[in-house]
Amino acid sequence: MKILTFNELKKYREKTIVATEQLILEAKEISMPTVFLSHSSNDKDELGSIIVFLKEYGAEVYIDKDDKELPPITNHKTAEILKERIEEIPKFVVYVTKNTKDSTWIPWELGIADGIRKFKNIALLPVAEYADDTEWLGQEYLGLYQKIIFGKIKGSQKEDWIVFNPEDNTGVYLNEWLKIQEN
Repeated sequence: MKILTFNELKKYREKTIVATEQLILEAKEISMPTVFLSHSSNDKDELGSIIVFLKEYGAEVYIDKDDKELPPITNHKTAEILKERIEEIPKFVVYVTKNTKDSTWIPWELGIADGIRKFKNIALLPVAEYADDTEWLGQEYLGLYQKIIFGKIKGSQKEDWIVFNPEDNTGVYLNEWLKIQEN
């Protein structure tokens, strides 16, 4: 099993002729998002590729930064709206890189999701320079959650992106996980 690399993300960028800005605009216009994507603002350069990656597996992605209802200056209303979105959107994915450790919003959003969503509706999408890089695990709380990794599910010959549960060493294919609607 391996994690997504920045090099692999390039192919998702190349699969579309739409610019990253256009992908972000599309993401904010989705009426029924299926994934709340938590990410560091320092990772915005690859955000379009992450959206394309998740869309290929059936996700409709919500990005908080482009929510028209969020106030222009962060305040208590920002937190209220984000809590509402996390509650409304069935899946919560954290785009994790070495920048995650410097974000103040990611742990807050993840904490909210953890309190609202069931464990099986939360997953980390680690991205690093190399497929076996674990630098993204810099904060131990990240080790508690499911991870989106490339591999096989026990008893299957198919290799693909899966949501791996480290607690019981099981997984479900990403496209199937995105369809499961558990409250």
